[in-house]
Amino acid sequence: MEQIYNAIQAAAEQDAASFRDAINDALAVKIQDALELKKVDIASSMFIPQEEASAEEIGTDEDV
Repeated sequence: MEQIYNAIQAAAEQDAASFRDAINDALAVKIQDALELKKVDIASSMFIPQEEASAEEIGTDEDV
């Protein structure tokens, strides 16, 4: 959130380079947060009990 504040401050001061840097920093933080969430999602899906995984695979084969 600090990056957005810095971007607004830089825009108010008409400092294009600082504005660009602050926006890039804010985007990097958002991407990093999204990647962390995706890692958790992938890790939790890897440990589905075998019975549920088999039932899902059977359901997928019937659709084909």
